[in-house]
Amino acid sequence: MKHSFLICGALVAAAPVVGQGLSNQGAILSIQSGAQVSVVGDVTVSSGGTIDNAGTLSLTGNWTNATTGGVLTPATGTVRLTGTAAQQIGGTTPTTFHSLDVSGATGPVQLATDVSVGTTSGVLTLGATQVQLNSRTVTLNNGAASALSQTTGRLVAETTPAAGYGRLVWVIGSNTGTYTVPMGTSTAPLTMTAAITAAGSSSGNLSFTTYPTPANNQPLPAGVSSLQGDANYALDRFWVITPANYTITPTSTLTLGYQDSEWNTSPNTITENRLRLQRWNGSNWEPSQGSVNPTANTLTSDLQNTYGTFASSDLNRPLPVTLVSFTAQAQAQNALLSWNTAQELNNKGFEVEVSLDGANFRRLGFVAGHGTTAAAQQYRYTDAGAARRGTLQYYRLRQLDMDGTATYSAVQTVAFALQPASIAAWPNPARDKYTILLTAARAQTVQLTMHDAVGRQVSQVVVPLQAGENQLPATFTETQPAGVYILSGMIDGQVVRTRIVRQ
Repeated sequence: MKHSFLICGALVAAAPVVGQGLSNQGAILSIQSGAQVSVVGDVTVSSGGTIDNAGTLSLTGNWTNATTGGVLTPATGTVRLTGTAAQQIGGTTPTTFHSLDVSGATGPVQLATDVSVGTTSGVLTLGATQVQLNSRTVTLNNGAASALSQTTGRLVAETTPAAGYGRLVWVIGSNTGTYTVPMGTSTAPLTMTAAITAAGSSSGNLSFTTYPTPANNQPLPAGVSSLQGDANYALDRFWVITPANYTITPTSTLTLGYQDSEWNTSPNTITENRLRLQRWNGSNWEPSQGSVNPTANTLTSDLQNTYGTFASSDLNRPLPVTLVSFTAQAQAQNALLSWNTAQELNNKGFEVEVSLDGANFRRLGFVAGHGTTAAAQQYRYTDAGAARRGTLQYYRLRQLDMDGTATYSAVQTVAFALQPASIAAWPNPARDKYTILLTAARAQTVQLTMHDAVGRQVSQVVVPLQAGENQLPATFTETQPAGVYILSGMIDGQVVRTRIVRQ
């Protein structure tokens, strides 16, 4: 049976057509449904040319799109790459294919520009062919799990954040199923799967990429500030699975592939069956979770509906100290601080710090950590008499590793009820400068007097107070020796005093 196709506006009857290269400079090439056009060589489309492909267009050379807009219309046909050497998809403009079939290519397919596949029912067929992404993006617009097929073919990303991730963006929308993304190297598969059991909102997509690292786990993924742990116990690979355009993300179980060389190469000190996944939450690595299949070289997450950047480490040596929560609350005159960790690595302990202005902190005390542990831990610290310093306190934790590395928690505030007439000093002891804290029920003028330890008057000053809390900056004179002083005054008709120590 013969088919017909239209070249430059002319309808031509033909059997499957074979041509030596194809250069379309502004014309319209129409391939009707069921027709096949085979090009031995390159296909180049430029100067506003289009290919109206409802059939099949095969080529053994490179695909170049040098137009300023869409090159393939309508999106119902298939473009096949069938070369025996490396073939490139490039040009100045990304191409949207309806269906792209590279299974007939013997050599690798190399991307020199971004590529989109499918609008509704188009598919990407890899067969046994490798597609080298070269920091480019393949967008698969067909949300069915069957939209991508392969035998041993792979998408080869393996590029670091500095070079730009090569990735697959799959517009899954509200579909469900097991989505297999055949990432890999030139020699080994590194399959990533998302088994979606509850649909997300329509039009959303998941982006998949992965890359290896040397033994020091550098460079870190984009957005990750530090490894926060011992690289010798961390797998030499990162995975990034990112959702976009979802108002409700799909519920899925992620399974991620790795290679043996990424855990058993010196100086790594990893027991493979203790490998677990950890996710970066924006400031820390979350607790170890999931399971490992050493036979299949895969790690499976326990977390559902959770995406982002993943690493893997030995369960006995997880990456960071993971602070799950930190709270501070008033209890009468005291402040009660509570915090939990999910796991700890070389954790010497926590310095508890306080501030009256949220900017200048001083050390209150120290709570010892648990060294290295994968078990959850709970901590408490009571700041006794904290209300005497003022009605508003700011607290933070300074976590210390055994090697002296320090990280800070978020700041928590505690508000105390307004106290009766009172006087205090902060910091106490102080070297030179300090702040006098006074609480009054009404506005008034107060005479403050300082005496030394044997009762001799050292200084006297009259200060105006407003109703509520007052903070007055003060300084010891150069001639005042170190020692204990008593600061006193009459507020609201009662004598108040406090003890202050000069260092």
